[in-house]
Amino acid sequence: MKCPSCGTENREEARFCRRCGAAMAEAVPVEMLAAEAGTPGDVVAEAGLEPDEPSGDAIDDAVAVEVGMEDGAAGGEALAEAGVAGEDTEELGEETGMSAEAEPAENEAEGGVPEEPGVPEEEEDAGVPEEAVEFSRETGQPLEPVPAGTVIDGRYAVVEPVDVQEHEILYRAQDLQRCPQCGYEGNAPSEAFCARCGAVLDHKPQVRLLQVVDAEAAPAGGEAVSVRLEAEGRHFLILAEPQPPGAAAAEQGATRLVTGQRSIPGQVRELNEDSVLVLTLIPIFESQVQPMVGLFAVADGMGGHEGGEIASKLALQVLAGELLPGLLLPALREAQPDAMSEQVLLDRLRQAVDAANDAVYLARNKRSSDMGTTLTVLLAWGRRLLVAHVGDCRAFRWNASGLDQLTTDHSVVATMVANGRLAADEIYTHPHRSVIYRSIGDKPTVEVDTGAWPLAAGDRLIVCSDGLWEMIRNEGIEEGLLAEADPQAACELLAGRANAAGGEDNISVVVVQVET
Repeated sequence: MKCPSCGTENREEARFCRRCGAAMAEAVPVEMLAAEAGTPGDVVAEAGLEPDEPSGDAIDDAVAVEVGMEDGAAGGEALAEAGVAGEDTEELGEETGMSAEAEPAENEAEGGVPEEPGVPEEEEDAGVPEEAVEFSRETGQPLEPVPAGTVIDGRYAVVEPVDVQEHEILYRAQDLQRCPQCGYEGNAPSEAFCARCGAVLDHKPQVRLLQVVDAEAAPAGGEAVSVRLEAEGRHFLILAEPQPPGAAAAEQGATRLVTGQRSIPGQVRELNEDSVLVLTLIPIFESQVQPMVGLFAVADGMGGHEGGEIASKLALQVLAGELLPGLLLPALREAQPDAMSEQVLLDRLRQAVDAANDAVYLARNKRSSDMGTTLTVLLAWGRRLLVAHVGDCRAFRWNASGLDQLTTDHSVVATMVANGRLAADEIYTHPHRSVIYRSIGDKPTVEVDTGAWPLAAGDRLIVCSDGLWEMIRNEGIEEGLLAEADPQAACELLAGRANAAGGEDNISVVVVQVET
């Protein structure tokens, strides 16, 4: 059925035009009705009518077809529903023998004044959803899709429409500001790296953008709305994404730990005396991701061939042997790491490092050697980061605030810098920079530095040997993290740069990306 106003094709039972919203029961010119009734010109002439005045029977038939009445219905009622004025009805009645009683009773009561032509308002609205009536009256036009590439509110770029309806249009769009890795929303659309986690912004996260009629409209599908926007007089909604299984656990502290590691001998040493430990637990029960636990450590061995490499390896083996059954496996069984207090976690770390010191000290005495090792341990536990440290390996946390060194070197030069006897940058060049005063296995007991910090999505954790940080310094570490978003790629880059800068010692590094 064609709309009498705009000509748009609609379904046969439509009451309103899907394009312009006009009522489909609008009156049609009499000439058109006569033509649809099949009244040829010679029959009109024989009836004694002017060519543009078809006979009453033809009008009755045409109106009956238009308004859905059966043949034989009262001609006056059909004309009234078709919108033919009462004056025309009266003249046609005289010429065709139609009874005056066919006129509506209301016209007689009002002294013969005809009603306004058209479909009565109560009939016009009957059976039509309230939303459709409101739309046709207020806007008069259906929503038109915005072109692909349009940026809404300076942030959401339209990719393409995926579902076009009269009252709402759903688009696939891109969020130009949100980081796909850590979720930070403060990035400028032109930024190449996330200001919070340093991730490369080479692809934008997708969102569902819904165009609606007015600012108060709700999605027809009942979806939750996260943001309401207005741009150039048009109204848009950002639909909230469905919450995936395990999202509730993520809000309570579940994290995803993406790791990278690299350990190379360097250009001077033939033997790599460094040892590295990377251990993550990822419990998933009933499709629910539980808070994850990560244990990361670097040990830099001392004592030469058959000394340093044995000490560093033994220290990490004992460390893992203490923490796995005493801390990590119980956490896996309970799946509630946040329930354990911070002090308990620090005590367990300290005890594990003490056990490593005992083992290395015993092996040293048996071998009558001077072997030993430094040891720096990171424990990612839910939303907390715990550190245990002996020696001059370093631990860092990097995020939007920059690079934060979490450990203090147990070296003679670091002490001189802290006391103001040396400038800060002399720690990289002083002749005695490699002399340390605290290590694993040197004495029967060892003092362990511990600390705790909050952990959040977007944080990067770094633990490395002095063979890395002495060669490229803290500034070089930060530059490498900015250059590579992937933790493994970052490790490869950092180790490569340290080696290219001289590689005077063994080079080991672990990078951990914290995600939700």
